[in-house]
Amino acid sequence: MTNHHLSVEQRFHLEAAFREIDACEDIDTLRSLTKQIITAQENEKAFAREAMIQVRIEMEAAASQRFGFNWGQSS
Repeated sequence: MTNHHLSVEQRFHLEAAFREIDACEDIDTLRSLTKQIITAQENEKAFAREAMIQVRIEMEAAASQRFGFNWGQSS
């Protein structure tokens, strides 16, 4: 698994999580950890998607004001 552009702090947290998973011998705990990880990953993706939408809206609004465009508005 490739980890692109992770900060030192992110790599530290990742390694700590890996050690916790490696030390775990209880299948129910592993299931719970897996569900938490997947949920966190999906929440991150949703946050990033919403942030990109907001940035796009703000950029289009700025361009509209600066150049007189009417993005998303019918004439």
